[in-house]
Amino acid sequence: MNLSRVSVVAFVGLLFGIHACKPLPFVVKDGNTARELLLYNQSIDFLVKEYNVERDPNLQLQKAVQIADSYRMFGDYANAEKWYKQAVDLNGNAEAVFQLAMMQKQQEKYEEAIRNFELNQRMSNGGFEGRKQALQCKEALEWKKAFTKIRVQNISNLNSTGSDYLLDAYKDGKYAITSMREDATGTGRDGWTGQKFSDIYLTDRRDNTFSAPLNFGAPINTNAHESSPVFTNGEKEMYFIRCGESKAANQYCHLFYTAFNNEHWNEPVRVDIFPDTVNVYDPVISKDGKMMIVAADAPGGQGGTDLYMLSKADTGWSAPVNLGGTINTPGSERYPWLDEKGNLYFSSNGWPGMGGLDIFKALKLKVGYKEPVNLRYPINSGADDFGYRLDKDRPSSDQDTVLSSGFFTSNRAGGKGSDDIYRYEEKWINIYVLKGRVVEKQYEDTTNPDSKVLGMIPVRKPRVDLKLANDKVLNGLFADAEGNFTFRLSAETDYKLTASKNGYFNKNEYVTTKGKRNQDSTYIYVYAEIELERIYPEKMIVIPNIYYDYDKATLRPESKLVLDTVFIFFLENPDLTVEIGSHTDSRGSDAYNIKLSQARAQSVVDYLVGKGIPAERLVAKGYGETIPVNGCTNGIKCTEEEHQKNRRTTFRVVSAKLNLNSIEPEDIKVDPKPEEK
Repeated sequence: MNLSRVSVVAFVGLLFGIHACKPLPFVVKDGNTARELLLYNQSIDFLVKEYNVERDPNLQLQKAVQIADSYRMFGDYANAEKWYKQAVDLNGNAEAVFQLAMMQKQQEKYEEAIRNFELNQRMSNGGFEGRKQALQCKEALEWKKAFTKIRVQNISNLNSTGSDYLLDAYKDGKYAITSMREDATGTGRDGWTGQKFSDIYLTDRRDNTFSAPLNFGAPINTNAHESSPVFTNGEKEMYFIRCGESKAANQYCHLFYTAFNNEHWNEPVRVDIFPDTVNVYDPVISKDGKMMIVAADAPGGQGGTDLYMLSKADTGWSAPVNLGGTINTPGSERYPWLDEKGNLYFSSNGWPGMGGLDIFKALKLKVGYKEPVNLRYPINSGADDFGYRLDKDRPSSDQDTVLSSGFFTSNRAGGKGSDDIYRYEEKWINIYVLKGRVVEKQYEDTTNPDSKVLGMIPVRKPRVDLKLANDKVLNGLFADAEGNFTFRLSAETDYKLTASKNGYFNKNEYVTTKGKRNQDSTYIYVYAEIELERIYPEKMIVIPNIYYDYDKATLRPESKLVLDTVFIFFLENPDLTVEIGSHTDSRGSDAYNIKLSQARAQSVVDYLVGKGIPAERLVAKGYGETIPVNGCTNGIKCTEEEHQKNRRTTFRVVSAKLNLNSIEPEDIKVDPKPEEK
């Protein structure tokens, strides 16, 4: 799509000059004449031939710019870029550099465009427009990099090699489009673009599949350009745009009206809302039929084309009112559309955008509209994007994966013709993010884990592995200096987290994304805190509630249940070598207690080895009564609970890459019978 100046006629998707529709009094024989008559498609062949025989560098520069301008006027940005570059190489001025950058911008070659916009600034002593465009290119790059839930697809069976645009609902599953395809009415071709004059077509929609478009026929379509149909009053009335009436003296674009008389459409009549010499485009009517918005190039507007509002009264449509600077800019505003809430969608090249025309949304206020917001990539692109229509604005159920959808037109790369119709869907996408932190206890005495706990502090740069519940490792990383880490997760999945660091014991935590789907939020955050426990090598750690048969080394069943949890601990810490220690109270001879405790320690080792722990990771050590935890030594009278505290099983790390804090059992259980001497 191309945008005209105020004095040049613009038409729908491709803008053309009014003179192109008039019979020519002579045969065009040179590029300049073709350009003056706005026959840009014809001008290129003449200008290229003239360029190839020209030997004067200054005249070559002039021809190169003219060729580039001609390509630019009907949207061939790649060839326009080629010839503007040729002009720059021929010592072109700042304007040639600016236009080269604009063509690169419209092809999303943003890095190259930024360099040339910056060159334009230097050549024009800091020109504002070049600086503004460079900033827009940088913003467009960020928009393209940003995550999006929107997927865009070309509706290929609606599109042709000509220009196809403005898909609009009609009735009973039928939609109307405007097309410059080869079977359009008449033999005339637009001198600006070389395409057939446009007609209105109908297509049937079944779900998201459209039938091949069929010409709407007479009396709507003629040898002139017809476009932009909008239906109202139960689809029994139609407004549309006709440009270049075959029997009229003036060749401008005007608004037309027709009604259906239950058999056929009446002969359209012109709706005079502007003077003859004002071009009118893109009508849209509110759901209640009381307001119309059109684009027009009326004198006194903000820019090339502005948006105007008209109100319906008993006597017809009111005089048009310019929507003002909140919507209109010194550029061109086109293709308005209103949703059910009255919010305004339109296209503009005056508001900051990605290239040519971008689509914007302006929320309706009690009076007027809020400042427009760019719909961004991928609905917008470096090319011209316009004709937005919202098809669905909310999911139909909790299981509906399409949150919203709609249609728009674009001449972006990869289409079938100069303008193609696209469908977009905003999909229900949840991105699951695990945000975690690894911490440890802060002790009042950092060398004594039995001292007062002051709080929790981060563990610096621990290793964290993300696993499935079956221990399959999916990812691993080192947390930052504050112990923070992040993982991306999948939906409806259970995970195990393993944190480790030299000098600490490994620790597992479990998280899940099951049941956390949410249509209203893209990002779903799952949080986890893992507490690592530091090893104190000299500290014996009590394994609570380990009991034996009286005067024997045989483990009781309840003791095996405790050791099963210890077994899991060994699985989590495969790099540990651990001493299993057994302790008795002071009753009995020293030698007997050493022998009994050694046998008991060995029974613990044997049980763990039987569960699958390698024997080389375990050392049995019987301490007898040599390391009491209280004053109950030989000859001292003590209670059974005091003796029970000394009858304990401990473990101590002999060698490890990871460590744990010492703990003491919360409950002291007394053996049914004391140790015998």
